[in-house]
Amino acid sequence: MKNMKISYKPLKEYVVYNLIKHDSPDNLARRTAIESHSMSSPSVKWIDGIVYKLTYPAQAFLSDNFAEQFFEGVLWIEVEFAEMTNFTTTINSQQENIVVPVVDNSNDNNEKALINWLKTRGDTDS
Repeated sequence: MKNMKISYKPLKEYVVYNLIKHDSPDNLARRTAIESHSMSSPSVKWIDGIVYKLTYPAQAFLSDNFAEQFFEGVLWIEVEFAEMTNFTTTINSQQENIVVPVVDNSNDNNEKALINWLKTRGDTDS
């Protein structure tokens, strides 16, 4: 096997271009189910009392500047979240008659930093 170079370039920054707080995990699950694509199952993530989903800008809107920022470790995201004190493996969206899986993402250091940022902003206060 030839010498292969492996590089690790950790993310340096999230730029949150939209922040949506839902009043309940069920409402987040409902919106996630409605907006899901036929090619993927709806799901949300959970870290430290917050259930959330991240959305990235559509590729059609990505300019050379966005691509350049991505390679520099800057990622633009939309965050939708709700408070959910205890982790559960699913959220039942009764209005849509669907069960949305919840992934415990506590080991993701990048997203854990994002959730801590959300909490320090005070956006998680009722």
